[in-house]
Amino acid sequence: MYHNQKIGVFVSHIMGNYQKNFCQGIIDKASEYGYSIEIFASMDGENLGEYDRGEEGILNIPNYDRLSGILFASDTYPQKELKDKIYQTLKEKCHCPIIEIAAGDTLFPSVSLDNNRTTLLLTEHLIFKHGCKRICYLGCNEERDFSDKREFYYKEALHQSGLVCRPKDVFHASYSDTSVKAALSAFTAEESMPDAILCYNDKMALLLMQQALLQGFRIPEDFAVTGCDCTEYGQSITPSLTTVTFPAYEMGSTAVDTLISALHGNALPEKTIVNAEIVLGNSCGCNSAPCTLHQSPLFYMQSLSQRIEAVEASILNSMHMSAAFRNVTDIDEGMDLLENYVQNISHCKEFYLCLYADWDSFSGKIWALTSEDAPESSPKGEMLLKLAIRDGKRLAECSFQKLLPLPEYIYLNSDSVYHYIPLYFGERKFGYIALSYEENQIDYHFRFIQWFMNINQMLERICELRKTSLLVTHLEDVYMKDALTGLYNRHGYLQKINEILQNGSVSDKPITAFLFDLDNVKYINDNFGHDEGDFAIQVLGHALMSVISSEELCARFRGDEFHLLSYSRTKEDADEFIARVQKYLNNYNRLNNKPYPISVSGGYAQISGNVLTNENQIEALFKEASEYMLKQKRERQT
Repeated sequence: MYHNQKIGVFVSHIMGNYQKNFCQGIIDKASEYGYSIEIFASMDGENLGEYDRGEEGILNIPNYDRLSGILFASDTYPQKELKDKIYQTLKEKCHCPIIEIAAGDTLFPSVSLDNNRTTLLLTEHLIFKHGCKRICYLGCNEERDFSDKREFYYKEALHQSGLVCRPKDVFHASYSDTSVKAALSAFTAEESMPDAILCYNDKMALLLMQQALLQGFRIPEDFAVTGCDCTEYGQSITPSLTTVTFPAYEMGSTAVDTLISALHGNALPEKTIVNAEIVLGNSCGCNSAPCTLHQSPLFYMQSLSQRIEAVEASILNSMHMSAAFRNVTDIDEGMDLLENYVQNISHCKEFYLCLYADWDSFSGKIWALTSEDAPESSPKGEMLLKLAIRDGKRLAECSFQKLLPLPEYIYLNSDSVYHYIPLYFGERKFGYIALSYEENQIDYHFRFIQWFMNINQMLERICELRKTSLLVTHLEDVYMKDALTGLYNRHGYLQKINEILQNGSVSDKPITAFLFDLDNVKYINDNFGHDEGDFAIQVLGHALMSVISSEELCARFRGDEFHLLSYSRTKEDADEFIARVQKYLNNYNRLNNKPYPISVSGGYAQISGNVLTNENQIEALFKEASEYMLKQKRERQT
C-alpha cells in the first residue's frame, strides 16, 4: 500500500555499516507508523577530491513541501561545507519537524548514541568482576576527539574506585602494527604487568591482541583486553572480544519515534540518548556463553572468503564498466550499456536515472566563442527520465516536471523506499539516480562508489565530446571559411576539391568552373574606403551563397575573386546561374542607397566528368573561365 506521508533522510557515506543499519532501523520503524522513507544519500567522506564539488546537488532533489519530517544524520558528513549547506537549506525550506542524528552540538533536537560512557562500565567490570588493579588505556591518535571522551570515562571509573591512572598507563597509537607494538612495549615495560588494557575500539583491540600473541603473551591469562563498537570479527575470534554494542539500528528506530512524537505536537528534549551495552566475551576473563552459529569462526571465515570474492568480482566488473563507458559518445548508447550493469545489482527492485533538462548545456562563453545560437531553454523544472528499470523490465523514457522526484505514474503508486544519489562531475550537476530494494531491505555495497563514478564520468565525457565537437567545427570553419563572406577560403577549397573530383568522375556529366570578379572594386576602395570595398565583397559573397547548392564548392580565393566548382550543370544552366547572381545584385542595388553600384563579371568553362582526373585540369578550367570572364567584361565596356 502506498504511504502518502513521507519522511526524508539526509545521510552521507551511505555505504558504511553504521549508515546502512540505522537507515534500515528508520525504514522499519516508519513503516509501523504508516510512513514511507526517502533517503537522500551522498558519497561525502570517500575522499574524492575536487570531483565531489557538485555533491550539493543532493539538495535539489527533494520536494520539501511534501515531506512530513526530516531526519538529518549530520555526524556522517565530514565536510563542513556540505553539512552547513544542508543546515541552511533545511532551515529555509522546511516547515516540518527536523531531528538530527548526531553526538555533538546540533541545531535541531537530536538523537545521540552514548557509547563513550560505557567505557566507565567496562572499567568497573574489570575492577569489580575481575579484581584488576592496573588498567591501561590504548587511545587513538587518528580519532582523538572520540578517543579522549572514552579516556575521560576510563579515568573517572578509576577515580571513583580509588585507583590511580599514571601517565605511562595511557598511550595514543595510530592504526599501524609499529605504533601498537610501541604501545604494548610501553605498557609491559613497567615492573608490574597490566591487569587489563582497555582499547578505544575493536580495531585497536584486535591490533593489540595480535602484537601480544606475537610476543608470547596469553589473553586473558597475562592481561585482559577489551574493545568498543562490537565488530563482527571481534566476536568471531578466540578468545572472543569483550566490547560494547553499537546499536545503529536502534538509533534509527528511536529517531523515528522521536520525530513522530514531534509530529504529534509533543515537546522534545534537546537530546534523546540511546545507550550502548557491554558485550561480554572471553578476552576479559569471563566465561561467556559459547558463540552462536553466526559467530562461529568457521562460518565467519567462509563469509569473509565470499566477501573477498565479491570484492574481486566487483573490481573486475567496475573495470569492464569503465572500459565500456569510455567509448560512449551518445547518451542513448550509454543508457543501453548501463541497463546491462543494472541487472547485476543484487536485490534491486527499481532503478531510475533522471537528468536535468539542461544536463549537457554549455556556458554562454562557448556559444559566443563559436558564434552559434544557444539552444532554447527547456521549461523550468523539467526532468528527463532517461533510464527506468522496474522488476527487471525497462520502461519507456519520458520527461516530467520536478514537482516530484520521479514521474507521477511511478511515484504516486509505489510503496518503495527510494534512495536518491546525485550525479555530478566537479561543479557540473547532471541529475540523480533513484533506486529501491526488494521488500525495502537495504543492500548497499562499497563497489557502488566506483559504479556511480563510472556513470558520472560517462556523462561528463558525453558533455565534453559535444563541446569539443562544437569547438572543432568552429576551428575548422576558422581554418577553412572566409571570415568576411562565410564561403570557403583557399584552404577550404583545397580540402574539398577532391570530393568534387570524386563525385564528378563517376558520370559523364560536365564539371563547370565559374570565376567571378567584383566590378570597380578599386573605385569603391579609393572613393569610399576599404570598409565599403569589403562590404561590397561581402554582398557578392551573399549573392553566391544564395544561389549555390550544397554539392557545389564556392570559395573566395583572393581579394574580390571567387571560384565556384560544380558538376551536372549544362551550358544553359551555367548562363542562367551567372544571370541569377547578377539579378540578386541588381535587386540589392535597387533596395539600398549605396553611392555606388555592386556588380560582378563572371565566366565559366566546362569539361566532361569522366575525363577529369587531376587538379591540373581544374586549374586549366579556371584559366579558361578567367579568359571568358575578361572577354565578357570587355564586351560590356565597349
